[in-house]
Amino acid sequence: MSLILTILLYGAGFSDPHCPNGESLVYKGYDDGNKTSRDIIHKVYDMGGYYYSTHEHLDTTRILVKCKMRKSDLSTLQVIKDRSGRFQLGIEPTSGGILVKNGPKSTETKVKYAGVFYDRHTLIDVFRGFPFENPRTVEFAFFESNVGSVITGTCNYAGIVGIKTDTGDFDCYKLTLGFKSQLIETVYQLAVAGRSFDFYYEVEEPHRMIYWTDNKGSYLKLKQVDSEGE
Repeated sequence: MSLILTILLYGAGFSDPHCPNGESLVYKGYDDGNKTSRDIIHKVYDMGGYYYSTHEHLDTTRILVKCKMRKSDLSTLQVIKDRSGRFQLGIEPTSGGILVKNGPKSTETKVKYAGVFYDRHTLIDVFRGFPFENPRTVEFAFFESNVGSVITGTCNYAGIVGIKTDTGDFDCYKLTLGFKSQLIETVYQLAVAGRSFDFYYEVEEPHRMIYWTDNKGSYLKLKQVDSEGE
């Protein structure tokens, strides 16, 4: 697929949601698989041409995910994931593909691909750029390191839902992560333990994510706002 065609197909769906610089949100996270809960701090910074986000687990795992997203369409520029202070995963575009670094195995692989793409670690911010004013299914080039390839993801609109949190009640847009191919969706769900994912974004701008859940009972829910940014 040519670079121009890829941009036409995948680059026009999401747009800059104007995330406030320095926004800091605290979520309560629950992992149904391990029956554990934790606080998670999500911060977003406007760096001019791109957004930089950090996603930090305040528990014994000490997971820290740092992401860079192109501001115009929120496509992935870099993902770095650390665990307990040690490098775990690195993802970034490179000439003619996507460079994937595996920290525990000390390996580097290159996935052939020409064009912009979106990594799952960035979706909490990417889906803020959904065309809420004209809801429709958005297709995008989705890279999942567990699968090791770029596939066509979909962001599907499912209406407005009321969400209750410790910090208040919110009217939210519901968005669901899916895939254009039913076969790919089945393979993907098998690769990540059969999970599917729903995202809920505040109707009011700048469309902060209020709630995220999967069909296994895990979730993130807004607990408090440390900083609304500027």
